[in-house]
Amino acid sequence: MFSLIPFPYKLLAGAALIIGIFFYGYTKGSAHAETQLARYAAKANAQIAELEKKNSQISNKIQVEYVDRVNTIREKEYVYRDVAKNSVPSQHDMSNGWVYTHDASATSSNADPTRASDATSSGIKDNQILLTVLTNYSTCLQNNQQLIGLQRWVNDSKAAVDKAAEEKNKK
Repeated sequence: MFSLIPFPYKLLAGAALIIGIFFYGYTKGSAHAETQLARYAAKANAQIAELEKKNSQISNKIQVEYVDRVNTIREKEYVYRDVAKNSVPSQHDMSNGWVYTHDASATSSNADPTRASDATSSGIKDNQILLTVLTNYSTCLQNNQQLIGLQRWVNDSKAAVDKAAEEKNKK
């Protein structure tokens, strides 16, 4: 039966068959690739959602700890301020040079030796300055706790991401 078909038509039919098989394989491969990509995207989205959940938990935990610590620092500041106001006696007036040098160092500006040597009384008592120093220490301690919280957040978030990557690599 195949002997009745002329040779050029046989070649054309063979080429059409090969092209048909190629396109059939191509469409099946494309469908398989799309399925694999969808599966990979679903896994990635699940991992992202899990990491976002862990990040939210880490953020909430660290924020609560930070607020608790800052509130403790503020409460201590109030106690120290009451003690400084009510119990610390005023013994000296601070000189204008002392006040100038303190203010220059607090603002990190250049100190003028001439103004720093001014020995005239500023009218500011030593216990008033103590109140300012207490407030400054409290602010520094609050900033310290904020930085500690930020560092813990970064480290905990990195650990969560590393753990998720490790679990992914095990699979």
